Order: sequence, then C-alpha cells, then structure tokens
Amino acid sequence: MGSKIKLNQNRVVGEGEPVYIVAEGGVTNFGSLELAKKQVDAAMAAGADAIKFQAQTTEALVSKKVDPYWYRRMKYKELPHDELKKLWEYCQIRNIDCFITAHTEVDLDFLDKELNVPFFKIGSGESVNYDFLKNVGSRGKPVIISLGLHLNDNEIKKSIEALTSAGAKDIVILHCNTVLPTPPEINHLRRILHLQKMFNYPVGYSDHTVGWHMVIAAVALGACLIEKHLSFDLNDLRSFDCAGSCTPETLKSMVSQIREVERGLSVPSPLREEKIIAGRKWARQSIVANKNIRQGAKITSGMLALKRPGVGLPQEKLNDVIGKSALKNIELDELITEENIQ
Repeated sequence: MGSKIKLNQNRVVGEGEPVYIVAEGGVTNFGSLELAKKQVDAAMAAGADAIKFQAQTTEALVSKKVDPYWYRRMKYKELPHDELKKLWEYCQIRNIDCFITAHTEVDLDFLDKELNVPFFKIGSGESVNYDFLKNVGSRGKPVIISLGLHLNDNEIKKSIEALTSAGAKDIVILHCNTVLPTPPEINHLRRILHLQKMFNYPVGYSDHTVGWHMVIAAVALGACLIEKHLSFDLNDLRSFDCAGSCTPETLKSMVSQIREVERGLSVPSPLREEKIIAGRKWARQSIVANKNIRQGAKITSGMLALKRPGVGLPQEKLNDVIGKSALKNIELDELITEENIQ
C-alpha cells in the first residue's frame, strides 16, 4: 500500500487514511471564472475533499506556429493567473481544498511564489518532462504525479528519480490513462497493485472512464486518492474530458459510494459480532421433536429434527441428545432442552 504523506495542514494521504477525493475542474469550465466557481460549489456539495484546476499559459505550452488550431483550442479554455487566484480564495471561503496543475515553468512559479500552494500536481503531459520534474522536486513540497503517458516501469522509475534526485520526498503516484474517455479494456486497474509493490509511496487513481464504477473498483484495490472530472454536460464536444466526467449529481453518488466502500473495507467493529449473534437466533437451527415423544422414551435420531429459530440446542449437540430419555412428554416441533431429557 505504501506510506503516508502530509499534503497540507489538514490532510494526510496514504495507508489507513480516508480516500482523498478530488473533483477535477480541468478545462470544462472553458475559461469561465463563474463556471469554475460553480464547479467549486458542486464539488463541495458532493462532499469531495478537493477541487483541481489547471494553470496553462497557452503561449508557453503550445506552439502557435506549429499547430494554430490546437493553440486556439487551448487558449480560450485558459484561466488567467488572476482568475486562478480568485478561485483559490473562493475555495478557502467555501472550505474545500484547491490545487492547480502547472503545465509550464511560468505556471509553476506562479503557484509556488504567488499562491504558495502546499503541494504540486504534475499532469501526465509533464510527467515525462524530466527537466520540469526536477524543477518541481527542487521546491521541496509534496508532489502528486499522474502516469498516463508512461510506457513501462523503467520510464516511471526515471520520472520518480527525477523528482527525488532534485529533493522531492513526499510523492503520491496516480495510475492514469490519457485516452479520453478510457475504454475499460485498456484501463488496467491492477496496475495500482503493481505500483504499490514498486514504490513505498501512496498510490491513487486518476479516472477518465465513463461512469464511476472503475473508481469504486480502484478504491477496493487500495487507491488512496481519486481524481474524477466534473462537467455540467457530458455531451459537450468542446472538451474530451466531458464524456468521462461526473455531473454534480453523480459526483455526489460517487463520493457517497466511495465512503461506503471504505467502511466495507475497514476492520470490523464490535457491532459485527453483535449482528452475527442476533442473526443466529433466526438463521440457525435448533433441535426439536420430529414426533410426539412419550415420557421415559429413549430418544433416537428419528425422533429429532433441526428447525429454525436458533434459540435452543444447536446441531452440534445432536449426539449428546441421542440415547437420552425424555423426562416429560415432548410434543411434535417442541424444543429439546437439557431440562426435558436425561
């Protein structure tokens, strides 16, 4: 499962801790501060622990000359630094953790020096950019890294080494797929177990599948942190993220189900034993008379039956009853007790 790390003043993530549930605001606010604030409200109302946004200075991220279409597609979804700062402050008012993925060096500096974020998130796109990873690691804060673009274990080890060699100590590793939406047959959830064995770091899951059943399965496999996109229209074609998102309503269901699964995975409480004992009274069987038995008769197996409720002598006492004599007349279906045999 890996160790624990402290992400911020209020939250430890890792083995034995509640799953840290992140609503991914991403770019499905389409550069609108007001829509982003609605995402904050929806995440808080659903019971998520955090909301995540993206800092992407498009000029530093995409070559306008090489791919003008992709530049335009990204640019209008950009939330400028001043608006991200307003979102950061809004989340503090709404009492929900906020963090932001930096896609460029200029965005990383903004998050670190202006917002003074307690930890960094590295998206899949930057997770194989070793110079960027070293820059992040050198800042001495906890790091969450998604592994959606890694082809093999060696690449993963190289990325983690880039972080740790620069000074990063506290890392959360997220299994992830960057096909949007992710088909189930390539999701490879068991990769979570593999990553847990590879590293002594907490392992989570960043989801891009349709629905949220894969998220529930990931939690059952031990994922300590969950990211799931939040959109208001799953059919909106302006972002590939929409189809694999939760709506505000389904996000609430997902959070509730994660918490139920957590309780189901926890060490049983004393209440479990109480419930079992109570259940035995109606579900187990007692030794009863299979026919009318006269006083003084020697009891044989043919005189006995096992029937509910389990309030009398249990099945394992059958051999102790056989061969005894009835001390009184015992009617059909009456309990055989230690008081009415000898």
